[in-house]
Amino acid sequence: MKTTTTILRGLALDVLVIETAHTDAVGMLFYRAEIVLRERKTGARHLVRRSRIPGTGLEMARAMQQQGLRALETFLPNR
Repeated sequence: MKTTTTILRGLALDVLVIETAHTDAVGMLFYRAEIVLRERKTGARHLVRRSRIPGTGLEMARAMQQQGLRALETFLPNR
């Protein structure tokens, strides 16, 4: 299994994009991407979004870099 963590640093919050993938000789067996908000002062983590679609973690990280915290509005479910 391979886990890749991308950290996007902000003033009050860090955004972690964690991608976990497991592959074999044939192809990808397992993929999971998570977006986690981590508070700087307390270190508390809050899971924002999970996905099992391959490549989604990279897409989420790019959106966060371009739009900042505004990108989270697209990832949060409508209430």
